[in-house]
Amino acid sequence: MSTDSAVRTAVVFVHGLLERRPMDVLDDFAKTALTPEGGRWEYDPQPVEITDLYEARRCSAPSGVDLYEYDWSFLMTSARYAGFVAAVARTFLRRPHHVPDQLFGIWRAVLLTVLIPVAVLVGLFVVGGYFLHTGVAGWIIGVATSVVVLTVALAVFRLLPRALTRSFLTTGFVNVARYFDLTAPESQAARRAIRGGLVDLLYTLQQGRYARVVVVGHGIGGYIAYDALTALWAETHELRAAPGAGLPSPTESDMHGSVADFQERQFALWQDLRRQGNPWRITDFLTVGTPMALADLFVARPPILGGCGRVDRRHVLFDSLIRRGVVSCCPPRSGELDGLSAFAVTRWTNICFPVRRGGIRGDWFGGSLTPLFGPGIREIAVSGNQPERLAPGLAHTRYFKYPERDDDGDLAYHLRKVLAVEDHSGLDVSVNAPEPDPATVGRVVYRSWQRSM
Repeated sequence: MSTDSAVRTAVVFVHGLLERRPMDVLDDFAKTALTPEGGRWEYDPQPVEITDLYEARRCSAPSGVDLYEYDWSFLMTSARYAGFVAAVARTFLRRPHHVPDQLFGIWRAVLLTVLIPVAVLVGLFVVGGYFLHTGVAGWIIGVATSVVVLTVALAVFRLLPRALTRSFLTTGFVNVARYFDLTAPESQAARRAIRGGLVDLLYTLQQGRYARVVVVGHGIGGYIAYDALTALWAETHELRAAPGAGLPSPTESDMHGSVADFQERQFALWQDLRRQGNPWRITDFLTVGTPMALADLFVARPPILGGCGRVDRRHVLFDSLIRRGVVSCCPPRSGELDGLSAFAVTRWTNICFPVRRGGIRGDWFGGSLTPLFGPGIREIAVSGNQPERLAPGLAHTRYFKYPERDDDGDLAYHLRKVLAVEDHSGLDVSVNAPEPDPATVGRVVYRSWQRSM
């Protein structure tokens, strides 16, 4: 296939893990996104010299695809356990029918794990108190039992939170809690720096040789990418080759057909946008196992005890964020301000390992996004025929572990089909767009690297 710049594609991968060695995740993702030839994958690591973000990495394939990794872990300067207690409380202090499906199984397991030892300790304490009043020998037994019970209880309550936050199983939950901690100033500064670095990378890629840019977010990286897309769109959506040009945006009222039909219209609108001279080259946004499925808990931030009542208002609170323009959905709602949603022209696909309600196999942090972010998202639930991928607590880390499996029920098949980075049949991205006129935007927006000059 030709590697002409007319069809050259940049794929930006935003990881969701803090603890990993450099290139590990990008290497696994590259093998999953690219089709091997003769059992071997052809791509070469390359340095990235397009922004001041020296931690970014790139792999180039002969097919005209450049895979970028956005490394944001060094920017997470907030406290290790910031927001963890509040996030755990919102998740587990709720009635059973208020628990999200993907968390119900682990919620029940955690509840039993906590209640059973507490019941045993209470029983021992009662027994010790009984012996406390039954003679000298019983008194000695009662004091010894009480001391043991109190010592164990204090040790558990002191060490359990730290042990959980350091556990491999809860690392992803800690990352989510830290990113969404809205109370600590250092967390706000970290989120701004993380989003700003990705915005700078995407902005620079859109000025270069690529005809098309695809953004992929895994885990909390999905929400980081979502934030960056919405921020970059707000800065660039007005740019045109001449004043007065405009583009109608599809809304929920346009969802009269299938998601595939709606995404075709999004791509057609993207082509029109490019012909008008807009620099926006991001055609697709792909989320993989993202906790955005729990955004009504972590973003809307309902009261900690809100799930204990008869009515759980987290969906109402999240909907109010959409109405106020804090959150963008796909497709844009009729009441949203015109032009402020990137998903008028950018197709959104979500992939996850599903979790059956009450089960613990699958990705606890992933799930369907359409109930919260809109019916224009293409949902793909993959399970394949590999039960080892759905291991409790480990499924979130195994999306890109088996790139050699490419049947129609596996992640590699759907990922390669959605990205379409090696087969551009029916995907006309070679739009001859005129240069945008800065006069079409009534404000000047500086990139972070420009602000530092």
